[in-house]
Amino acid sequence: MVPEFSAPLRGAPRLLARVRALPPAAWGFVALTYLLPVPAAHAQTAGSVHTATLSYVCTTSSGHTISGDLPPPECKDREVRVLNPDGSVKQVIPAPLTREGRKKREEEESKRRQEEESERKQTQQDRSLLEAYGSVEEIDAARDRAIAGQQSLIERANSRLKQYEREKKRLDDEAEFYTKHEQPAQLKEQFETNAALTRQQEKARAAAEHEIEQIKDQFNARKKRYLELEQMAAEAAAARERNEREAQ
Repeated sequence: MVPEFSAPLRGAPRLLARVRALPPAAWGFVALTYLLPVPAAHAQTAGSVHTATLSYVCTTSSGHTISGDLPPPECKDREVRVLNPDGSVKQVIPAPLTREGRKKREEEESKRRQEEESERKQTQQDRSLLEAYGSVEEIDAARDRAIAGQQSLIERANSRLKQYEREKKRLDDEAEFYTKHEQPAQLKEQFETNAALTRQQEKARAAAEHEIEQIKDQFNARKKRYLELEQMAAEAAAARERNEREAQ
């Protein structure tokens, strides 16, 4: 009886014909040969996937290239390239930062945070500017009101300075009677008080004049930024209209 095979074999009809041509005593040996398990080294079939490992490559400080299945310890302070089985670069592991490198990175990070904070503040200031003023004319009007407040302080100081000047002239006239004698203590005190009040009003006037210059600079900067924002808004609107026309 011809042996039955549990699974179809490639070229089964020809094989079966050859087995039929053998003596019956050889049939068992043939069946055993084809039913034995295939060694693992030869068990791969068409379409099976072989899992390949990645390789780690680096160049030492002396210029030698080292590779392995794991990052080479000789390049612990060097850049390591991770290669695919086909030799393409899968990943680059950067070299550890030196003390100078860490300091530079911290400085760059600090600079980046400062720039972000500056942009945030500028955005907030722009929003406040647009909410406070509806036109350049409103900015000019607010500037004039602020200057007017300081101008009134200057006029008040000038008025008092004229008063103190008249008072000093009176004291000077009175002091003429004491050219050959020591001035009375009360007269000396009046001179000192007049001088202190004069200095006080001169200081107040100078502060108000300085504040006016500050106000002018501040409002000039506000006006300049307001015009820049208006220009940017106009350019953005023009770009939207252009895009809409192109889309149609």
